[in-house]
Amino acid sequence: MSDPTYHDRHAAGIYRAIALRFYCRYVDMRHSAELNGADLAATHGRLPTELETSEQYLAAIDEWLWETPQSATAALALTEFAGVITADRFLGEVLRDQIIAEERDAFYQTVAISAVANWINKLALNELAEKSRCKLRPVPNDDDPDAA
Repeated sequence: MSDPTYHDRHAAGIYRAIALRFYCRYVDMRHSAELNGADLAATHGRLPTELETSEQYLAAIDEWLWETPQSATAALALTEFAGVITADRFLGEVLRDQIIAEERDAFYQTVAISAVANWINKLALNELAEKSRCKLRPVPNDDDPDAA
């Protein structure tokens, strides 16, 4: 169970999308196992269809990928999502399949990296503004009676 004192819905949504992407792979491999005679239903439960899992994955993407991160945790989740897509492409080459279209994956990576870059840019602008404010403040002079 998660810590009830800290919740980041955006990060949680992106991590859910990552989990669903892995789940799509799991479902695909379960189907392959069952096509080759394995009986996993008794120990692993009902197997959803590949369409069901890919629809859940795409729904999670649609809900959370477009949101601008408001925390480092959400930015990290987006960065990890982009990395998972890259890793899954390599896995797709080994397995001779792609569960998600490559063009869509590249688009998702671009959106995720762009969102993180915009968030980092906002932090950098805030840092620059703070440094500028610090330079504009007069330095207190102990010899000046009006400085107090």
